[in-house]
Amino acid sequence: MRNKLATITLSIILSLTFTSASLAETVLSEIKRTGVLKVGIRRDSPPFGFLEQDQWQGYCVTKMYYLANYLGEELNTSVRFEAIPSVLDEDSPNNRYEMVANGKVHLDCGPNTIKSAPPLSGVTYSTAFYFSGTHFIIRPEMKGIFNPETSLAGKKIGVLPGSNTHTLISSTYPLAEIVDTPYRSSNGRELALRDVVERKIEAFASDGMLLMAEALRQGLTFQEFILIPDRPLSCDFYGIILPDQDIEWKTIIDKFITNLRWDIILEKSLGVESIYYQGLRQAAYEKCAN
Repeated sequence: MRNKLATITLSIILSLTFTSASLAETVLSEIKRTGVLKVGIRRDSPPFGFLEQDQWQGYCVTKMYYLANYLGEELNTSVRFEAIPSVLDEDSPNNRYEMVANGKVHLDCGPNTIKSAPPLSGVTYSTAFYFSGTHFIIRPEMKGIFNPETSLAGKKIGVLPGSNTHTLISSTYPLAEIVDTPYRSSNGRELALRDVVERKIEAFASDGMLLMAEALRQGLTFQEFILIPDRPLSCDFYGIILPDQDIEWKTIIDKFITNLRWDIILEKSLGVESIYYQGLRQAAYEKCAN
């Protein structure tokens, strides 16, 4: 009986010991042990992340391959990058913040606006890796008629529900007619751009980079759309979502971001199309850099 109790006690102690060790494992230790860098990336946010013929493409995808190689050199081992789809919907178990908080991914890369307090405990942000801002996409014939410097009273403006842009546009243009219900799905931005082209709404407001990317993805020409105003309405700084208690991991990611040339990554990600984003980036820089 005593031997049996001793065996049970020892089993409990060992179980607690290994559980504690597992919980204490850092991100870097796990990557060294498994050889896998797990990254949450949205499929609906070109040019940052999207699927093309079932293949991951975009700025974040290219950047994460660079990060995997960088970690391999730091850890003196082979590291493989694995993309795991994340979503914007905060009620989904695959929500970008939730997946980082529960350890399903080591980080999430995308147009994640850095907020003073993340919407979920257990996560934090890296230093900003990109900044952009809100623009309107309109049909060319609407230029001069749709003027962001006016109240836009009665104008139908599409926005993604629950987004930072929704709050910005609603507060800046309270007399405008805000249209958001048709764009609740994961392809809301895609549907909204079609509605602009088909004259169902007069404009759609979103991040300029995302607007440009979606327009190009749909094959629209510059005779079919323009982005206004020249300088963005807002300054949005994008960071990588990280677990908040792993200082070593955040230090590595911040250093990686600081040493990386965004323009080289953008060109490698998008090829000749990268030139279309240069003007947007410069306009955001002039407004937001100081």
